[in-house]
Amino acid sequence: MVTLNGMPELKPVKDPQRERLTNLDQGIKQLLKDHPVDTLEFLLPDASKAWGKPLSWEFLNTATRKHDLARKGYVMDLNIRYTFAKRSVVLVVLIEHWATAQSVNLHRTAHYYLDLLERFPKDEVVPVALVTDLKPARIANSVHSESRGRVWLHFETLVREVSREEYSAWAGARNAIAQALRGAMAGPQSRAEKVFRGAEALKDIVSPEEYRNLFTLAAEVGKLTLKEVEAYMKKTQLRSEAVEWLEAHFEAKAKLEDARKMLELGASWDFITNVTGLRPADLKKAGKVAPASKLAKK
Repeated sequence: MVTLNGMPELKPVKDPQRERLTNLDQGIKQLLKDHPVDTLEFLLPDASKAWGKPLSWEFLNTATRKHDLARKGYVMDLNIRYTFAKRSVVLVVLIEHWATAQSVNLHRTAHYYLDLLERFPKDEVVPVALVTDLKPARIANSVHSESRGRVWLHFETLVREVSREEYSAWAGARNAIAQALRGAMAGPQSRAEKVFRGAEALKDIVSPEEYRNLFTLAAEVGKLTLKEVEAYMKKTQLRSEAVEWLEAHFEAKAKLEDARKMLELGASWDFITNVTGLRPADLKKAGKVAPASKLAKK
């Protein structure tokens, strides 16, 4: 296809790393929303100890106010507004998830924080940066600006690096957030062991339907590879539905990638289905490529 000026149309280049981080970010946000009480307990344990479990909660609008309509607006990751029996002040927790330490942007978080203060001036607002990077890093927790002997702005956020949490400290905890994220925690155990032990604990916390999705998320957080899974299986002689599912998951991902490449080369769907067993609907559902009718040869 060519553009109006006669030049060939440039197709956007897919970035697998960016796509993976986007899917991980969406999975983390859904996990936090599905378990708001566990979220509070994991991110702000002092609040839970002081005020007990919240009586109720609500998820706030994540879009910020656009004072300049010509500029692109900001969208927060997640805001949860909690109410407690032991205090009259309502707690609003602003949660920003960062899959990598280098992507943390406190200036953007400060925008979100100021927006929430304007919307809820009587509530206590606490900003939290949840970082699921496997390696601990030196992450700044504040933005500071001063001149002429005066401080014009000082903003701080609570940084919760999962990699600084001790894996063994959460053993047996009935907290879905902690168990799903144990693959990124610190400890001498292998990543596979951390993921599988966390997954075993999840079985007693969530429904079987949710467990399958959370196991996928736990494996992504721990960045498991098939070799790591196989090594762990040999070491423990473990054969569970989780291991079997993970093997099938890696095989399915490989088939999806093969099908996508064949489509790009112009292969017909009859040929692709014969080789991989996949059909156009499978790729549509996975969200890997554009509608097959536009890509595949008839």
